[in-house]
Amino acid sequence: MSESGIEPLSEEELAVVRRAQLDFGYFLEEVFSRSFAGRRFRMADGHWQPFTLGDVHRRWATLAQVYNRFCVVAPRMHLKSTILNHALVFWHLFKGWGDVDALVFSYKDQLAREHLAITKRLIKANPYCRLWRDRKPQSDSVISFEVSFGQGVSWLGEADGTGILSASRGRHPKLVVADDVLSDFASPLGAAQLTRIENVFRQVVMSLPDPHDPLVVVGTPQSYEDILFKLREDPSFYWLRLPAVLDERRQTTLWPEKFDYSQLQRVRAAIKERAFQVEYLLVPVAVANAFLPREALEACVDVEATCWSLEEPFDNPARYPVYGGMDVGKDVHPSHISVFVQVPDGTLLQVFQMFLDHLDYRVQVKLINRVIEHFDITRFYYDSTRAELDDRGLSSKAAGNRFTKRLKANIALLLERRVYASPEEPGIVLLKDDRMLKQLCAVTKDLESVEVDGGHGDAFWATALAVKAAEDGPAMTVLGDWNDMFGGRRTTADR
Repeated sequence: MSESGIEPLSEEELAVVRRAQLDFGYFLEEVFSRSFAGRRFRMADGHWQPFTLGDVHRRWATLAQVYNRFCVVAPRMHLKSTILNHALVFWHLFKGWGDVDALVFSYKDQLAREHLAITKRLIKANPYCRLWRDRKPQSDSVISFEVSFGQGVSWLGEADGTGILSASRGRHPKLVVADDVLSDFASPLGAAQLTRIENVFRQVVMSLPDPHDPLVVVGTPQSYEDILFKLREDPSFYWLRLPAVLDERRQTTLWPEKFDYSQLQRVRAAIKERAFQVEYLLVPVAVANAFLPREALEACVDVEATCWSLEEPFDNPARYPVYGGMDVGKDVHPSHISVFVQVPDGTLLQVFQMFLDHLDYRVQVKLINRVIEHFDITRFYYDSTRAELDDRGLSSKAAGNRFTKRLKANIALLLERRVYASPEEPGIVLLKDDRMLKQLCAVTKDLESVEVDGGHGDAFWATALAVKAAEDGPAMTVLGDWNDMFGGRRTTADR
């Protein structure tokens, strides 16, 4: 017994400490688990068991030792914060090799403090840390320990945290964890806030640790435009997305000991489909609530088709009908024009699309008239709710449509019907343009436009108006083979 009355670590315990300092996986199994002594957790089979790990958590432990920078997108209730925040911070303080400081970021200061408070409780509950001296015992969420295992060597182990938007330069911590830096899915962030968080992360957070020190990002995505998804394109990060259900057909799951397929279906029924899609299947909240999901739209894209130029003559010898639509914007949001040719089976082939950013309405009118003349458009509909383009000299082929709830529902359903058309029904073929596709996804199931990077659902309404123009248009006469005329663009039947 030491002078302080605390039992020194035994040789067996010291052997565990030495191995755990070198191996995060071993630390989780043999040291971290002791912080949960006496507690039991209900598993998928209904039995209560001590704290145990699944294969997925062992995989995360390997990642933490192989990659300095990695991002894990994982479902709720699967221990992502427990392993990759609380345990990882604990381990870095535990293994030492000199003074250690860690920095934890969350969306808000309060959430970061809550994570640190959990980590501190786990440290203080662990018998392997009984010789550690708490330098800030009055604080629940400030971690500052003099770390010692009774071998005559000690070091300082500290960790603190803050909200992501409060991040500042200057420090160079040995470990940075960004955990839940986006808000809860029930209160999704707008495009401007997501961009601001991304800028802070790239310009401040990424510069804090040495490139050889760990920077770990964990969370649940809100949008394909948020930092969690954008890091998959960053070569300095290893990126991993692990939904709770790995294969619906085979009913395989990520952590079967805790959440087998039957248990996840019970969760799905309890929290409803939208929440399950976001929190367990990791579908970004903006996509889960989208009227048209990205996957359905991409199935309509002809990757070989090119957007027709206003500088080249439009070749339409069979004089197939051409229809257009436009959603009107000017300052905050762009306008968008979409033009389609209707081929004999009724399918609409997109031949032209354009975003009009920050253009005066007079300039927009001139451009619309040029588009109508260039493509010899049969019928062109535009949003005239605010009458921005009225009485400015628009072509007689352009007709305004005032957006009402009834009209928006009608044209949205017309567009949806074409996107999901069977091979026997007239569909729609879209050009490959990432900005346009993002805007087509930026309208919710309630037909509310969501602000995303580059617009506000503008392409959705322009395309829907073009579809309505086609529905209202004249009947067609079959005059030739449209495959030869429009570069072999495929219809729904070809997909």
